[in-house]
Amino acid sequence: MLEIKDLRKGYNKTKVIKGVNLSVEKGEIHGLIGENSAGKTTLIKCAVGVYKPDEGEVLYDGKPIYDNPTIKEKVGYVADSNEYIGLYTVSRMVDMYEDFYPKFSREKFNEYNEIFKLDVKKRIHSLSKGQKMRLAFMLETSKQPEYLILDEPTSGLDPIAKAKFYELLINEVEHNDIGVLISSHNLEGLERICDSVTMLHKGVVDRQMSMDDMKCELTQLNVVFEGGANKKVYDMPEILRITNVGSIYTLIVRDYDEDFASKLKANGASLVEPLDISLEELFVVLGENNLRNNEE
Repeated sequence: MLEIKDLRKGYNKTKVIKGVNLSVEKGEIHGLIGENSAGKTTLIKCAVGVYKPDEGEVLYDGKPIYDNPTIKEKVGYVADSNEYIGLYTVSRMVDMYEDFYPKFSREKFNEYNEIFKLDVKKRIHSLSKGQKMRLAFMLETSKQPEYLILDEPTSGLDPIAKAKFYELLINEVEHNDIGVLISSHNLEGLERICDSVTMLHKGVVDRQMSMDDMKCELTQLNVVFEGGANKKVYDMPEILRITNVGSIYTLIVRDYDEDFASKLKANGASLVEPLDISLEELFVVLGENNLRNNEE
């Protein structure tokens, strides 16, 4: 298990991570989401042993990762920017990984490259951002790690490569029982693959739960008010957002149940239709709610 315990990290006098707790089991894909500057990349760099925490600890199967090469061999890390050694060819970079990592599989790298189709004779500095991201994913998974930590891994990927990436990641988890921590602004992609999610806000955990539980927290409703919604509807504390086109209103509500549906009908609703809410919509609405609360 990957365990992040009461992690705190800052730069100079600025506190970035403020007591984060997070765990990822093997065989689980855990999503890390949050607004820009929420602290996601700092948290990930602590999680892979690049940064030393100011307080708290990061443990893999009970052992710390910082300054621990044995544990780092078990962790694959795809950063949001992967430069490697620019003058090396792809093939030479594979050779280096093969020398450094005992479990590295050139066969696996070649198998994945049949999909991603990088020219192994090209120098790394000539690769596009998306090609460097493909290279990083192939190198790190070919290490055959027990955990894979990914920071914006689909950045620069075209839609076809992105779909293949998700397919291969799920395959890694299902067949090799690895644990995955993935940060991304591509919330639609995370929604499809994640078992659980942590939402960071200004360096602290805002929410942390299974994907199913998180999506159940808010519900989107299509509601028909023939004569328009009255002021009582707009004042209902359960409603976080309300918009309309004519008589059809779209509501985002917290903790929806049949009692709330009855409450809407008592205030003039002729139809109340609950719909699934996307992770992206949920994130936006909760972010707007945090902003309002901070202003108040």
